[in-house]
Amino acid sequence: MLIYPQDFSNHSSVDLHVNPGKLKDSLRRHIHDILDYRWVCDQIEDEPTREKEQSLADSILTRLPAALNEFLDKDWSGRDWFVPEEYQALAKFHFAFIFFNEDDLMEYEICEEQGWEYPSYGYDECSEFKKFLIKECLPLLKGWSEGEVHYIKEWLNRELTDYQKYPDRDRLKRYVHYCHYGPLKADCVSICDRSYRMHENQAAYNRIKNLESLVEKLGAATGLPKLVSLSQTKGKE
Repeated sequence: MLIYPQDFSNHSSVDLHVNPGKLKDSLRRHIHDILDYRWVCDQIEDEPTREKEQSLADSILTRLPAALNEFLDKDWSGRDWFVPEEYQALAKFHFAFIFFNEDDLMEYEICEEQGWEYPSYGYDECSEFKKFLIKECLPLLKGWSEGEVHYIKEWLNRELTDYQKYPDRDRLKRYVHYCHYGPLKADCVSICDRSYRMHENQAAYNRIKNLESLVEKLGAATGLPKLVSLSQTKGKE
């Protein structure tokens, strides 16, 4: 899972503090800020209008991934905290824009055409986190223009770092993270107060993976139906 560790109001967790409706509505405002700055700096000739800004925002919003639109449009009345299982669509889309760039996408598409793994060199040496990002996030960059990439990145970076109260937007990649089992499952995860860091207990993780492997082999040997993994049952007893 992709997560946003945070230390909000002295309560460390990986729950995301955000208002999906306000997040969606804020896109036009960020587009306005970018276009207005360009106009003031004489980078564009015409002063941006609200109609143009809204048209650009609507064009982006209508092309967001279906799972992300579902999260943003759902009636979350009375809620502004979300567990990682709920905000994965948002995290995957956001992470695509902060961990990759246009050059990565171009190389990825070339590799796709040639039937190669991306990156075309050293894929086997990539970390598990990097492989996850390549599989789940990098393809989400497809179909966006250079300008749209800038709007989306500015929008999500500013909104999500402000909600999470991260101290430095420029170091955002150091705050967000990846977790095998989600928040505190099977005692594998610890969150460090006031450091926006999450750590996994690798020994506990390895023990659980070994047990799951044994369960899988036992099921295959006996012909029994596949059992639910231990990580899925933890916390549901």
